[in-house]
Amino acid sequence: MVYQGSKNRIAKELIPIIQKHIDENGSDTYIELFVGGANVIDKVSCKNRIGYDINKSVITLLKYAQNDPDLSIAPEDCPFEHYADVRANQTTGKYPQEYVALIGYSASYGGRYYDGGYGRDPKGVRNIYKERITNFKTQTPYLKDIEFNVMDYKDLDISKYNNCVFYLDPPYRNTKNYSRQLINYEEFYDFCRELSKNNIVLISEYNMPDDFECIWEKSKKVMQKSDRKTGEIATERLYKYKGV
Repeated sequence: MVYQGSKNRIAKELIPIIQKHIDENGSDTYIELFVGGANVIDKVSCKNRIGYDINKSVITLLKYAQNDPDLSIAPEDCPFEHYADVRANQTTGKYPQEYVALIGYSASYGGRYYDGGYGRDPKGVRNIYKERITNFKTQTPYLKDIEFNVMDYKDLDISKYNNCVFYLDPPYRNTKNYSRQLINYEEFYDFCRELSKNNIVLISEYNMPDDFECIWEKSKKVMQKSDRKTGEIATERLYKYKGV
């Protein structure tokens, strides 16, 4: 599922690292606290897979897709006029919330949920909406056995978890906020340190404090400029707490 900040493009490189930690640690529970479009958790193999996110719309859509993997509510096409109508009626009850979410993530530019405008191909060749629906349908069978819930990461009762593998992909510090979650990053770092005492915790970010070790990195071009043409080079990194 298209979601701003998604790791789908680099999942094939992250998954072996995550899976190795699960297998070598003998963990039977894998948890994501910023599950987003579920583009990593859907590829991980573990007895129990749990995805949390504070964003109710994305969890609503993921739960819907589990029960209707064919996405039967998806229209054949989504022209701008329909997109604009759904956007204007997000909270009026005209459309079910799973439908509002489906259109918001599938027809918005960059998957930015009505924030970045309608997703258009500048050359007029591709149908962005249809491509995303097709891709989402390919993903839905792999969502079947995942437990999805709405939750702020700060509400996690750390004392209940032991020998689990956590993957955290928060909105990156000093970048455009794509989440409804405003993060105090110093508190987040402390949370990661505490969670790491009894669990394996892997964190995606561009930079982390010095007591976190970078175990993987890759540079890529990101397209977040408003002109939709100008890209920037950013280095994706995966971190693990060093401990003391």
